[in-house]
Amino acid sequence: MFGLSIGNIEKAKKYKWMERFRLDILIKEVKKFKELTIEATFLIRSLFFLVFGYLIEIREVINLDSLKWAAVIVGIIFIFRLVQLLISKLPLIPLLFVSPRGLITILLFLAITPSNQILLVNRSLIIQVILLSSLIMMFGLMITKKHIKKLDKKEKGEKDLTIEN
Repeated sequence: MFGLSIGNIEKAKKYKWMERFRLDILIKEVKKFKELTIEATFLIRSLFFLVFGYLIEIREVINLDSLKWAAVIVGIIFIFRLVQLLISKLPLIPLLFVSPRGLITILLFLAITPSNQILLVNRSLIIQVILLSSLIMMFGLMITKKHIKKLDKKEKGEKDLTIEN
């Protein structure tokens, strides 16, 4: 409730009784708090993935038995993502490529008790799904960035031509 309140503090300006809280100062403090939260989140994620990378063994990444299953799972993920984007009529590029797997996947996998685990779903499979989806996201965004730059250059060229006429 507190987070919801401070997240929408600017919308409370319309109420007379909120003037007692000196909203100008409060809004500045909320912005500082948001910046601090973003920095702390980045630090925690970075440390988590640093430790996770340290614990990964090369044989888990190159496990050929689970690699084909990981490719199938990633393929299914992106097919579902494609269908979802088509149904919702959202632009495919770059949204198709932005489907990160990582922190939550690892945490959920680690929370599964050994008695509830499926033999096929092991650390290798989870690591490979995360790495494959990250690679697809990386290359997809790189290609998208190049495509956007080309479109920007074309638009600037068209604008320059219209100015000359």
